[in-house]
Amino acid sequence: MSDGALITDKDRVLLVKVRGLLEELVEMFNLLEDKEAMASLKEAEADVKAGRVRDYDDFLKELRESGEI
Repeated sequence: MSDGALITDKDRVLLVKVRGLLEELVEMFNLLEDKEAMASLKEAEADVKAGRVRDYDDFLKELRESGEI
């Protein structure tokens, strides 16, 4: 007989989800410690607030027209 530590399929699914969430947290903390990445994010937010953005389809069109893709 077992010691009562039986892991069911439902438990396995939960463990996989928890592991995924923990991995995401670690990635987020690593990003928060990356000063260069955080500066880029702040710059991007400022660009959005100032309206210095364009539609993704327009961006792709510009790249095609310039021969970059």
